Amino acid sequence: MQTDDPGASAISLIKSEHRALGAVVHALQRFAHAVRAELAAPDFELLAAMLYYIDIFPEQFHHPKEDLHLFSALRRRTAALDHVLDALQAEHVRGEQMMRQLEKALLHYQGGAPEGLANFCANVDAYAAFTFDHMRTEEERILATASRYLTHEDWLEIDNAFRDNRDPLFGARPTEAFRLLHQRIANLVPVKLRPLFRRVDPS
Repeated sequence: MQTDDPGASAISLIKSEHRALGAVVHALQRFAHAVRAELAAPDFELLAAMLYYIDIFPEQFHHPKEDLHLFSALRRRTAALDHVLDALQAEHVRGEQMMRQLEKALLHYQGGAPEGLANFCANVDAYAAFTFDHMRTEEERILATASRYLTHEDWLEIDNAFRDNRDPLFGARPTEAFRLLHQRIANLVPVKLRPLFRRVDPS
């Protein structure tokens, strides 16, 4: 259903996806450190599933649509934000590289590498800090000012693009594997973040 204000709708969708990613990254970080502190047993299936979500949705759906629709529309309308957009798009590339490092660190940890868990936790912390800083910059420097430059038609395109996303964990029709992952992650996150994981069970 089309809204009367596609700008508000698009911004809401993007921020919602940021919150979803933030919840998973926070849960990953919390669980990894609980394992390191011997407060939880290693669960490589859960860790791999969290990394899978972070890789598949944000890196392959969310970031490309920011680049192709939001950022490109802003570049067409103004040069005032080019330096910020350049930095953010470089961070999209860097984020994918860090994701590969995270996956490698998990494999080394699972394979029994010396200091494997410590190295994995360090990579998780680095990715978390990077991701939260990146999303904060997008919201404070781009989303907060984009309406000064974009037209109604620009926002319609952006809104439609983000509505086409199919989030495997937070979307309306998650797969069975992600439904189970949803339930497990929900038990790991702090109480204040748990509403992010609530949805209507489609089964």
